[in-house]
Amino acid sequence: MKKSVLIALSAVSAALATVFLVVGIFVPMFDYSCIFIASVCMMIPLTKKSVRGGILAFVASALLTLLFSSGRWEVVVTYALFFGLHPTANFIFREKKLNKIIAFLIKEVWFIASLLVVYFLFESFFAFETEWARAYALPIIIVGGGLLFVVYDFAMIRFQKLLDIAVKRLKL
Repeated sequence: MKKSVLIALSAVSAALATVFLVVGIFVPMFDYSCIFIASVCMMIPLTKKSVRGGILAFVASALLTLLFSSGRWEVVVTYALFFGLHPTANFIFREKKLNKIIAFLIKEVWFIASLLVVYFLFESFFAFETEWARAYALPIIIVGGGLLFVVYDFAMIRFQKLLDIAVKRLKL
């Protein structure tokens, strides 16, 4: 494989992720979904089995998004703590043939810890509008985040497989 193809895929990945994150910053009702889509964009270099390309695309997209963040740090921090690195972690765990249960537990603890950090730094990022929800925010984040992660991780693994097939068919 040519290095130029990998560099181009990594650059496209970083650019797409940056665009989606900036949209999430300036259109608050899309912030969660744009973080998810930016995470999917990080899978592009991984289709060529390049951890380095994935990490460099992540770093580039996080730094570029910081330039455009206009004070909405919670989107960038949420992406940087978990969502931008999750596809690369999935790839590494799969390539190293780590036990699937252990890999899942590591990622789930990482996910919940990231949510808690974001909650303590940017409480308003979570839509806890009622007094009841604010009173039980930590259990909601821990239990709800744990359940949400099951769906999220399954979707991300499936997206990676579909993206691998698409890139192979395009003969990139």
